[in-house]
Parts: sequence; structure tokens; C-alpha cells
Amino acid sequence: MASKNLLHLSAAAVLLLSVIAAAAAAASYCQPGMAIPHDPLRGCRQYVRRRACGLAAGAGGRLYDWAVKERCCRELAAVPADCRCAALAYFMDGGLAASSGALEGRLLEDVPGCPRETQRELAAMLTTPGECNLETVHGGPYCLSLTDREMPKY
Repeated sequence: MASKNLLHLSAAAVLLLSVIAAAAAAASYCQPGMAIPHDPLRGCRQYVRRRACGLAAGAGGRLYDWAVKERCCRELAAVPADCRCAALAYFMDGGLAASSGALEGRLLEDVPGCPRETQRELAAMLTTPGECNLETVHGGPYCLSLTDREMPKY
């Protein structure tokens, strides 16, 4: 009887260790240079600024340019679904460079008339149905970890 309980306990421990190992592998997989390009979502920078802040410079005065949105959505769709939220987080906030300790990769910066936080709010929604409508690691089109506030309506 005791050996049977020990066998069940051992099987549960093995299962728990495999889940932890899979999570660790997925975390390292969703990094720039692996499943995420080194410079992810560069095409989304212009779209986010125009859409979130109404900046139309370089668009011939048009605030909404379908080609710019399409490019952004294509870049995001090229990232595996389980890494899209990580790619958006890197796009918004960058990551720490091992050598310098400085943030690298962040494409969203404060510009006159368009604070970075306003851009972040839209960038966090790029996977949603109103934007690119793409699946994420959460099994739906939302990156739950990117904002702790209610999603704004654009």
C-alpha cells in the first residue's frame, strides 16, 4: 500500500517537473532572436502613433492608412501565437541588454502631442478583434498581462 502511494507521488512529481520545464522552455523560446525577431514589430510604430494620437505626418495628411495597419498586423501574425504578447511587451518596453543593462528594443517613445503611455494603451490591444484579431498564448485575442487597467476603446 505504501509503495503504491509512493508511486503515485513520484508520478505527480514527474508531471509537475515536466510542466515547470515546459514553462521555462517556452519563456526562453519567446525572446528576441528566437521566436521573436530582434527588432519586432517595427512597422507597428507608425501605426500606433497615428491611431493612438492622431499623428498623420508622412501619410499625406491621412490619419488612418490601411497599408500601415496591414504591415503591422502582418508583422504580428508572423510571431507564433504563444509569443505575441511577449513580442508586444518587448515592442512597448524593450528588454534589458545583458552587456549594458540598458533597455533595448523599445520602439515607443514620448513624442510631442503623443505620450508613450497613450501609445502603450493601443499597442496592448493590437491582437484584439478591433485591430489585428490574432490568437495569443491565452487562447484568444488578448494579452492579459500587458495592462492592468480596463482596455480603452479606440
